[in-house]
Parts: sequence; C-alpha cells; structure tokens
Amino acid sequence: MYKVTCANFTRLGSTLLLGLFLAAGVQAADDPMQAENIEAQIAPVGTVKVAGKSAAGEADAAAETGGGAARSGSDIYNNFCIACHGSGVAGAPKTGDNAAWAPRAGKGLDGLLETATNGLNAMPPKGTCADCSEDELRGAIAFMLNESGIEAEAGTAASAPASETAAPAKAAAAESGGVDVARAKEIYQSKCFACHGTGAAGAPVLGKADAWAPRIDKGMDTLVKHAVEGFNAMPPMGTCMDCSEAEMRAVVEHMVAESQ
Repeated sequence: MYKVTCANFTRLGSTLLLGLFLAAGVQAADDPMQAENIEAQIAPVGTVKVAGKSAAGEADAAAETGGGAARSGSDIYNNFCIACHGSGVAGAPKTGDNAAWAPRAGKGLDGLLETATNGLNAMPPKGTCADCSEDELRGAIAFMLNESGIEAEAGTAASAPASETAAPAKAAAAESGGVDVARAKEIYQSKCFACHGTGAAGAPVLGKADAWAPRIDKGMDTLVKHAVEGFNAMPPMGTCMDCSEAEMRAVVEHMVAESQ
C-alpha cells in the first residue's frame, strides 16, 4: 500500500494548484472575452489626468493659428469689431460712414489706438479682443478708416479730407463760443446718446424732426437753459457735469441741426 506522508501530500497539492493555474492561463489566452474580463478586474479604480495640452495638441493649435502670425486688420475687424462698428450700435461710428469717422480721424492713428486700447464709453478695452497686439489693433483701425473713405495705413497717422472737417468745424466753433462740432459730437455720443439716441424717458430722438419741431420753436436759449438746468427726466447738464455752458450750447445746436 502506498503510504501518504505530509511531504507527499504537500507536493501533490502544489502540483494540482500549478496545473489549475496553467489551465486557466491557457483558457484565458484562447478566450479573448475572458482575457478582457480579467484585465477589467485588475484595472485600477481611477486615473489621474493633468489639465493642459499635450505637446502634440500644442503643435496642432500652433498650426491652426499659423504659428502665432499677426492677423490682418480685416480679420480683427470681422471677428471682434463688426458687431458694433458694422451697425453703429451703442454710438459706435459705423464703418463706411465718413461723416462719423472724419472728426475721430483728427486724433490720428496713434490717438485712435490709445482709445481702442483703453476703451471709451460703451466700447471695452481692446474692443473685446483681449489677445490683440498693438499692431493688430492699429491694423483694424486703419481698415475701418480706409473703408470709411479716410486714407490711413497701419503705420501712419490718419488724415481726413480737409474739405469735410475744417470748414464745418470753424463755422460751428464761431456759433458755439469756440466749441467745435467734433467736441459737440463727442459729448453727444458719450453723454446724450443713451436717451436722445433711443428716446428713453421721453427724450426727443436725434433726427426726428416731428419730435424736435415744438422744442425748436421755444428758441435756442430755452433749449440750452433746459440742458444746463435739467428738464423733466433729464438731469442738469445731461449728466455731463464737467461740461461748460458753451459746450452744452454746442451739443444742443448739433442736435437741432441734425433734427430739422
């Protein structure tokens, strides 16, 4: 009779276990579904990803943007400026409107660039193009000026046609105590447009002759007095607390001239 000892029993058990493991391995290798199940069971519970682009992603992005090349003035305009300057919303000078751009062109391209960079009235700094370079903004301004009939290159000062700015400005300055029409328009756009451009709070809309006619009949002095002292919903000085009376007269004259 075969005598089973502890040592023999141990060797027998090890052999059986080894056979089972080998059989399982062969079966897993032959059965792809079972191999996947095993991998799923031993997979880690979660993974950690570091935010940011990979080197390949950054290379793709650089390729899409032309390697960071400067965008043209028309590109900047069509992507960031057209929303306001294409329609004249919020008092923005409309591209193609020479009369609106001519007085602004007197600042020169550097002056307009400073305004665009810092923002003015309803226009935010850089006109929403936060990543625009100085040269790109300058190009967009030159594009709008050129499209409005005013010669301007991105690297030069803007020059408005003298016949369209000099004579009217001198005439308006003579009538308004030395305040030229450009200044009057600037005050209108920044302080008066909110009401007189929309008719808010019953204000007569600029250009509406029927709304202005009964007011004009009161005489210029009365209109200026109302503008300086306030009238109905309009506050004193039309919110332009640092305006002089001569400037307020110039603004009133401008609105009357545009509304007759």
